Amino acid sequence: MERDGLIIKGVGGAYTVQSEKGIYICTARGVFRKRETTPLVGDKVVITVTDETKKIATLHTIKPRENELRRPPAANIEQVVITVATAQPAFHSGLLDRFLLLVENEDIPLIICVNKVDLLDNKGFEPYIAAGYTLVYTCALTGQGLDNLRGEMAGKLNLLAGPSGVGKSSIINALAPHLKLETGVLSTKLDRGKHTTRHTEIFPLGDSPEDGYCFDTSGFTSLDITHIQKNELAPLFREFRPFIQDCKFKNCLHHHETNCAVKENVGQSIHPARYEGYLKLLMSSGKERDY
Repeated sequence: MERDGLIIKGVGGAYTVQSEKGIYICTARGVFRKRETTPLVGDKVVITVTDETKKIATLHTIKPRENELRRPPAANIEQVVITVATAQPAFHSGLLDRFLLLVENEDIPLIICVNKVDLLDNKGFEPYIAAGYTLVYTCALTGQGLDNLRGEMAGKLNLLAGPSGVGKSSIINALAPHLKLETGVLSTKLDRGKHTTRHTEIFPLGDSPEDGYCFDTSGFTSLDITHIQKNELAPLFREFRPFIQDCKFKNCLHHHETNCAVKENVGQSIHPARYEGYLKLLMSSGKERDY
């Protein structure tokens, strides 16, 4: 018996699939391994039920994906909520810029959630406001800004992603207290969060689909953008796009070239800090950097 479903959790080769007839624990067919295809949380799938009583099935088919991310691994995302903190751990614009590149490269809608606003002011985020991103400022401990975040996430399949320790699980717990996700503490030695989420899983944010759903994902301290070529970087900076076509040279990298419309707009429509971030990424293109 075949059923349509959605992978809501994957751990150690076992996939939890939500279907209209309930939740099934599934193993993947060997054909996926032969094709070097890995099922992802968020995949829409067809399963073959082998034991209806015990809710056991085999993952038979993965339907075409609308999008996917490599890290954290997830598919069919409707909105990414890139989560950072003002402090503890310290904010690194380079890490945020890299994640923005990955999401922009997949053309997935996104917002930026700045958590822990009780610890430090949020003045360092003006470049992203100027670039046109939606920023939501929150404090999971006090509840500040959570209503705004809840409104942005309503009715969507959201992926919360960001460095370890920024408070992703705490935010989800604050939005949906019934989930009671494990949270961690910051390593004072490294000023990095400790990984409390070790897999990706989808949770409902309320009792109704209108409340939205959320991927909870493991944190990270590095991001691989080696698959993005140097000449592909600039279009992923959304504020560069209106000016790229006006550059004199079609292969302009907006660095040393003359008559570059992007450079001419730095300090006007393009925030200088965002341009500096672009140059750093241009120089490190092809490398994975740890922060």
